[in-house]
Amino acid sequence: MIKLIVFDWDDVFTLGSKEGYFRCYHETLVELGVHLKPEEEKKRILAKWGNIHREELRELLRKNPELLDRACEIYRSKLFGNIYVDSLSIIPGTKKLVERLSKKYILCVATGLNSEILKDKVIPKFDFPNVFKQIISSYDIEDVEKQKPDPYMVEQILKTQNIKPSEAVLVGDARGDVTMAREAGLLPIVVLSGNLSRIEAEKLKVEYIIEDVTHLESVLTKLDNSKIL
Repeated sequence: MIKLIVFDWDDVFTLGSKEGYFRCYHETLVELGVHLKPEEEKKRILAKWGNIHREELRELLRKNPELLDRACEIYRSKLFGNIYVDSLSIIPGTKKLVERLSKKYILCVATGLNSEILKDKVIPKFDFPNVFKQIISSYDIEDVEKQKPDPYMVEQILKTQNIKPSEAVLVGDARGDVTMAREAGLLPIVVLSGNLSRIEAEKLKVEYIIEDVTHLESVLTKLDNSKIL
């Protein structure tokens, strides 16, 4: 029986995060006086997608490494300002969903989004219910090797919540979420509101694929009734 649900955040509960991140990176480069062709800028950002911003900026500035520290300062000012948050919209029905789920399951978040922004800006903006027992971000982990798609974040949640991997699922929108879930021993559930298309998710041999997170309860019902679990 499922006891714990681990959620990614971006493109699971809110939409527009990619656009917000891209704007922050682009405006950082502009302020630094670094000009890349749009296709090259996008390519470099996606090459390190899901990593903390320092690693993303390292890739963007691989020909200007001396600008990295300054770039991080500028980027943080953009990210903690209104550029990122103003790019977001909430998926309708998610607040009521998590309120229902919290009565039956332990809910946690494992995300690449900076936890300060999530807790202090995003959650308050959308008046999101205080239902998550634990939120862990890539920014909470000093060792770059332990960030997504490494299973470390999920393993820490399992340990803190005293839950077995077989009693948990992970809901995410990206390849890294699937990898992280499987390496931690969790069943991945993919939402199509983010990075992966249905065909891509099927190629990853994901069994449970839903249009968005509001369809999660039907999957959980199947799992809870499964003799396997």
